[in-house]
Amino acid sequence: MLMDGQIRHYDLLERHEIVVDASREDTCRAVRDTDFVRPLVPAARSISEMRDVPRSILDIVDRVQHLPAEARFTLTDALARGFVLLGERRGRAIMLGAIGKLWKPDVTLLPLEPAEFRAFREPKYGKLAIAFWVERFGRDKSVLRFEARVAATDDSARAHLERWYRVIRPFTTFFLRRALAGIKAEAEAIGSGIA
Repeated sequence: MLMDGQIRHYDLLERHEIVVDASREDTCRAVRDTDFVRPLVPAARSISEMRDVPRSILDIVDRVQHLPAEARFTLTDALARGFVLLGERRGRAIMLGAIGKLWKPDVTLLPLEPAEFRAFREPKYGKLAIAFWVERFGRDKSVLRFEARVAATDDSARAHLERWYRVIRPFTTFFLRRALAGIKAEAEAIGSGIA
């Protein structure tokens, strides 16, 4: 798998999958083209009304709620904002990576080339790799899988990551499930000729 070539040993792991009533090719196209922001706006409204939500999550929710109507965030946008393409199997899988102090409220991602990602060892950073891959499921369906791995570069970063993840995990899980549902809807629209 693409991930093992970049982050074999990791501190945090998140996996999700969803069955899509569309071909593998249409699902891969949807992964690239789907706007990850729009499905989050209704969810952000719900979270903003919850009690006991950490301030850092409420800050993100507030930003999502006040995005201009034309705001979009696709994988292409992620690449333009500091993620790097770590690997791709056309029509099957794509993997992106980023390095930064992921636990900070305003994360600045380090500018780097894909070849630098695996070898990066500078202390006090987190290395994030995310992958989407699609497999055929029966005659005309597919399974979309998502995986995120985060590796700390030292014990200090590991402690920060673990505290941060304990707080944000329920929200990342919720948002990722919404994102996969958005990709599913987009792929099924492509497959039916609507998109």
